[in-house]
Amino acid sequence: MKDYSDWAPNNDYDNHSPYLESKDRPWLKYFPDTMPKAINFDPIPVHIFARLNAERYANNACVYFKPKDKYYTFRDFLHISDQTAYALNEIGVKKSDGVAIMTPNCPEFLFCTTGIMETGAMVVPINALLREDSVIHVARDAGNINTIFVHKANYPVVKKAQETVDIENVILLGAEKAEEGTIRYEEFIKDKPAKAPEVEIDPSNDIASLLYTGGTTGLPKGVMLTHNNLVANSLSVIYAGRDQELEREDTSYYGTGVRLAVLPLCHSFGFIVALVCLHTARMVAMLTSFNPSEVLETIEYFRSDLFVGVPVMYQMLINSPDFTKRDLSCLEEASCGSAALAPELNRRWEELLGFKVMQGYGLTEASPVTHGQAKWIPEIIPASIGMPILDTDAKIVNPDTLEELSIGEVGELLVKGPQIMKGYWNNPEATAATFAGDWLKTGDLARMDERGYFYIEGRTKDMIKYKGYKVMPREVEEKLFEHPAVLEVGVISVPDPNIGETIKAFIAIKPEYKGKISEQEIIEWSKDKMAAYKYPRQVEFVDSLPRTAVGKIFRRILREREIEKTK
Repeated sequence: MKDYSDWAPNNDYDNHSPYLESKDRPWLKYFPDTMPKAINFDPIPVHIFARLNAERYANNACVYFKPKDKYYTFRDFLHISDQTAYALNEIGVKKSDGVAIMTPNCPEFLFCTTGIMETGAMVVPINALLREDSVIHVARDAGNINTIFVHKANYPVVKKAQETVDIENVILLGAEKAEEGTIRYEEFIKDKPAKAPEVEIDPSNDIASLLYTGGTTGLPKGVMLTHNNLVANSLSVIYAGRDQELEREDTSYYGTGVRLAVLPLCHSFGFIVALVCLHTARMVAMLTSFNPSEVLETIEYFRSDLFVGVPVMYQMLINSPDFTKRDLSCLEEASCGSAALAPELNRRWEELLGFKVMQGYGLTEASPVTHGQAKWIPEIIPASIGMPILDTDAKIVNPDTLEELSIGEVGELLVKGPQIMKGYWNNPEATAATFAGDWLKTGDLARMDERGYFYIEGRTKDMIKYKGYKVMPREVEEKLFEHPAVLEVGVISVPDPNIGETIKAFIAIKPEYKGKISEQEIIEWSKDKMAAYKYPRQVEFVDSLPRTAVGKIFRRILREREIEKTK
């Protein structure tokens, strides 16, 4: 088995990344001399990359699990992960098998995923919010899942799914006692030696994780991410967060600081944040679910300097009564992914904390990060997703011809880099349709300004065509957020017998406004605030909006509900 004890990236400070199609990209001029222009590294398995600094900081806290007020050191992380790998190997899990894990955020997620990868198997995360039909789909589509780690709260869903698909080994997390046909995780690894099997892994080609997309436009597809995909993305994210004042090879940011794990670890965004923390030996403060009061308390207690979340989390934090009561002076940065943060929310955040929330961009097929607002860029522009991260190229093209467009023109965003997926599992047709050569077609409409800042304008499939005008739902939503009664909002197109389609807004009202404002009043307010072709012609008040695992408005569900009404 290869020795990685001396592994380190070989950073190139002179030559730009070979993934760049053009060396004249406008954002390249902002790279400071202290930052590499490209990151070169020998291929390395994810689990070894995650563990590289664990022994050096063995006595440091690796994970703090707030629900149980329990700490795990990096020594614990190494020991339990190795025990898990040994136990999996003992029951016959081997290279290229799929091992599923279905749980809310918990320390065992990190131990289990690392142990799975040590056997050479693929980690197949299943979101804890999904129902049995989704579990059945994943199990059937993956085709080689015989083992699943499942939290006791999710076991009824898995048990129901077992009526349709055969999953032989069910290992319960967080359980005091085993259910029939299962084994508790603690019993599964009890008395097992902390010795992972010796498995030869090809990091450039072997799949580390099979992540299923949210299925916003159909059945979820399995995204094949190799070990190198995840390592490359982690390194680029790490350098994006470095201060340009640091010396070139300064590693002083290792082994210090605390990051909150509030994003679902089963999603690529949450997982990459955790992987970065493991590699840099930072402590992860983990919460099972997102409770704004608990999150604010945790930030204050651990003096965390960075918060990473999605729009719905920022909405909940800003509207929490504790937002103005907690001492959040430790926070220096905040980053938002998955969807754009409404300007009104960003304004309120900056008003209290004195800095803007940065927006980034990524997708599961890109491991997931492709864009961000690194510390060395000229300024933070909340409306922008920033610039491509290291070793990543991006361009705006005509969706039909794939011809690259001029600065300022809106077209489809294409990305290229070492973090781009190997393809969709057992789905060559979908893979071929998603790639244009080496370029990944994101399906998002975007534009780039003269400095190299990118701006997302919306999904190609979400665009509303109202009387010949093209309207992006995000534009309407951001304006509606300015109304003091609006808590959350989702906008879609709905059929109209006269003009084809029209604009409808689903709005959740703040509690203090319920019964005091009508849908028509919202429409009238919108007429004064938006262009005549943009304001919603229909408004419906709802208790809450359907969201994906990472907080995006689930527009497909809203559209399906509208279709049902017409039947």
